[in-house]
Amino acid sequence: MKNPPTVSVIMPVYNGEPFLEQALLSVLNQSLEDFELLVVDDGSTDSSMETVSKYARLDRRIRVITHPRNLGLVAALNSGIERARGGYLARMDQDDISLRDRFIAQVGHLESHPETGLVGCRVRHIDESGRLLSTPRVYLDSLSISWQIMFHNPFYHATVMLRKQELDRRKLRYDPEFENGEDYDLWSRFLMHTGGENLPEILLHYRVHPASMSERGSRKQRRNAADIASLTIHRHYPEAQITPSQARELTYAFLGIDPDCKRQRARALDLYLKVWAEFTRCHRQAAGLAQVRQDALAWAARMVLYPPFQAGTIRALGSLTSLDWRWPWYLLGKLPAYLFKKWKVEFFH
Repeated sequence: MKNPPTVSVIMPVYNGEPFLEQALLSVLNQSLEDFELLVVDDGSTDSSMETVSKYARLDRRIRVITHPRNLGLVAALNSGIERARGGYLARMDQDDISLRDRFIAQVGHLESHPETGLVGCRVRHIDESGRLLSTPRVYLDSLSISWQIMFHNPFYHATVMLRKQELDRRKLRYDPEFENGEDYDLWSRFLMHTGGENLPEILLHYRVHPASMSERGSRKQRRNAADIASLTIHRHYPEAQITPSQARELTYAFLGIDPDCKRQRARALDLYLKVWAEFTRCHRQAAGLAQVRQDALAWAARMVLYPPFQAGTIRALGSLTSLDWRWPWYLLGKLPAYLFKKWKVEFFH
């Protein structure tokens, strides 16, 4: 029997014809050649499978898994995981472009960092025509990601490569309860057992267009993200002794799910600082904690000060000052990035 490949690439496809050929070629032309490409046809009704079949006849590394009807992204992803034979799993979307050295860079990193079970990378946004757009910031090191994952998804889904053995050993799969947030939920559970990092290199072009999954599910994604964030706080730091309702109050307030929640940001700061205290207790010897502290306090100050102002703002700022009087400098240092992100969202949407 042929030896299993180093990497199993999982690409769900549902009516992906406009950009599918580019996505396929970006995988088939990787500098690391020892992989299998599992294309999961999730009930496509366009000509997607004609394109896939054409390349499958030319390249035996392509394996097609067929769902007779559309079962959704989570089912497609889990089908791919179950049939994958590689030591590493790599994600790929039907409309993105993996740069030529993506797989070799990620495999090299995982093999030289046994403490890391999941690795993503930076991306460059592109539009429908392939025109280069912005390069969003991602958190790189494991400690920053350990903090950020309690409030945000720190990985672009299509960039991720992870150890399949570790995923199987923990009996972890995508949860259909969190479709439009299934990746964030899985990383939240996976990173309880291993480390996660993002490589600093841009290794994927991430296509932004109205028909993309992230664009179509953005509202539901935001609410799911807040729910997953509240679960993550409990999963990772139960010693913080925050009740489920309090965790939900915190994440809904700080992620601005609705106007009523936005007005409670100052009140939610006390809960945020309880989580931060438990995080620092668990990681007090970790290198890089000072930088994570700056990010955490700058974001907290921004949330408290973001209009509309709320009752309790002065008291909340007093709590930040008691913890670290330098928070205004941390906030000023991050303001250009915050303002650029706000401008980018308004300009491109």
